Amino acid sequence: MRSAFYFIIIFFTLAAAGCAKLDGVPEGTYTTGNFYRTEADAISAVNAVYSGLTSSYLYNQFMEVIQSQGTDDCEWGFGRNTSNTDKTALDKFTFDPGTNLFYQFWSTSYQVINRANAAVEGIGAMTAIKDDKKKRLQAEARFVRGLMYFNLVRLFGGVPLQLAPTASLNNLAVKRAAAEEVYAQVIADFQYGAENLPPAYDAANVGRATSGAAMAMLVKTYLTQKDYTKAVEEARKVMAPGRYSLWPSYQDVFLIANENKNESIFEVQFLSGSGNIPSSYAGFYRPSFDKRPGFGGNGDNPVTKNHYDAYPEGDLRKDVNVIKYPYTGDPKAPATIKNPYYVAKFKDPAALNVNDGGNNYYIVRYADVLLMFAEALYLSSPGSTEALEAFNQVRRRAHGLPLNAPSAIDLAGGLGASAFQDSVLKERRLEFAFEGHRRFDLLRTGKLKQAVNAQDPAIIVRDSDTLFPIPSQEMDTNPLLKQNPGY
Repeated sequence: MRSAFYFIIIFFTLAAAGCAKLDGVPEGTYTTGNFYRTEADAISAVNAVYSGLTSSYLYNQFMEVIQSQGTDDCEWGFGRNTSNTDKTALDKFTFDPGTNLFYQFWSTSYQVINRANAAVEGIGAMTAIKDDKKKRLQAEARFVRGLMYFNLVRLFGGVPLQLAPTASLNNLAVKRAAAEEVYAQVIADFQYGAENLPPAYDAANVGRATSGAAMAMLVKTYLTQKDYTKAVEEARKVMAPGRYSLWPSYQDVFLIANENKNESIFEVQFLSGSGNIPSSYAGFYRPSFDKRPGFGGNGDNPVTKNHYDAYPEGDLRKDVNVIKYPYTGDPKAPATIKNPYYVAKFKDPAALNVNDGGNNYYIVRYADVLLMFAEALYLSSPGSTEALEAFNQVRRRAHGLPLNAPSAIDLAGGLGASAFQDSVLKERRLEFAFEGHRRFDLLRTGKLKQAVNAQDPAIIVRDSDTLFPIPSQEMDTNPLLKQNPGY
């Protein structure tokens, strides 16, 4: 069960913070020499890497803010409180190097990278672990490191490439690597994972990175780089019979009882309740005037009318993804709010408070691989019926139809490559709404400015806004950094 995995994560996180006494080692004196002794030490180090993903500055809030708030899917204003200056700046594209959200995301990502580097190096030097177990644990750490660099390079461009743990306060200034170098390291880390991670774990270790997760992230990386041949090749491995399958119903994907099953490839693990690491999304999305189940939420990332209207008739994803509040009844939206649309995903009726949810956060799931496969195959082989079938399986599920039977809502053949990619982009918008994909998808297809202006023509999106600025705090402390153009 996940509880065992959570206990180890929580234990090591607290131990690392408080330096509890273990085996007679005085507080505050953990080093690679006295910590990396046993297999349990190595597992704890890797679990600390995973625990970094649960930070509110990464996958427990900020990643979703970046992916949705700064796109055509979510908006501030129109009668809502806009006192959060960072989120308003992201929403209206008025951000600059001093926008604190970027610094928190950047610095927390590098904290996770440093944990991963320490685990890779420390475990590599151990003699008390069998070689295959050593490689697996290093592969887990490298998978997370690859994920962090993949996020950073897509958002900021070339970034400092640090592959060894910080051992002292000397020589901390590191120049930016070229984006191509960062992508090469991302691919190397995911490839190592594909070769050394198992396809699955026992019940006590569910939630760890698998070989399928590494291959799925390679698909995403190759697609981002427009290497369609390699993207298709990796996707076929993930799509091999017996690995993963779509849930028959779209709403089943997001039930807490269904976490880490069927369609799941890699999720950030959360668990509600005292002493656990809960998700904040259940309360993060729900507005303050909706006090079910007993407390109001934050109302963050309110949904645009543009997104709400994008769902075609009969698309069952609409009610799973978005809730439209009425102006009468209970709960009701204040009359001052022009578009009372909010995110409906990530519900946890058992949540104890606004920050307590048991909803995991998807990094990649099987529907994602199907649509990436369809896009890469069609762009490399226009007219491919196999690509169309992969696309249509996802669309059929959205309309409650059998996955493998042709239907009236299928995307027809005969589209040019560009038109097909536009269809995939729209399908991805509806399928992965508020799951951390929208900005990356718009950047990859070159449609960020077009999409934001279609939602709100008043927002000025500059060409330079396709990359975020290097945080000013980092520029001040690292004289070797150079700022992105336009900032």
